[in-house]
Amino acid sequence: MPKAGTEVDVSGAAVRGLPRAAIGTFVRRCLARLEASGAVSRRVDEVSIAFVDDAAMRKLNRDFRRKDGTTDVLTFEGIDIDTAGVGDHSLGEIVISIPQARKQAREERHALATEIRYLLLHGLIHALGYDHETDDGAMNALERKIRAKVGLE
Repeated sequence: MPKAGTEVDVSGAAVRGLPRAAIGTFVRRCLARLEASGAVSRRVDEVSIAFVDDAAMRKLNRDFRRKDGTTDVLTFEGIDIDTAGVGDHSLGEIVISIPQARKQAREERHALATEIRYLLLHGLIHALGYDHETDDGAMNALERKIRAKVGLE
């Protein structure tokens, strides 16, 4: 289960208006709300966040999804290895394209920091095993619910 001390490792470019410490606080808040909603069923000690450019995102999308183009966010689920209480309880890595986030923020007429928060929550829900392409609306419903609870609606 997530805890207040869940480590949030942030790499890549800085996001104007969203300091790294604020990213960690937001991720932990989302995890707490997701846990309260019953969406988190395992221990979470770490989440990694990477901010990349479109070239890096396109390569990841091509290599891992076989789609030759950029996207806004990719999630790589972590491995939960535990031997006698010692192990890696990483939720995974969320990779966000800053150029795509910037474009979407402009289109939606909100701040880049707000769009990054949307993408972080979306990525967290994917890391928990939800898939909006196959789950008949469950992921979208959960995302709307948590958005409201963390002040994104």
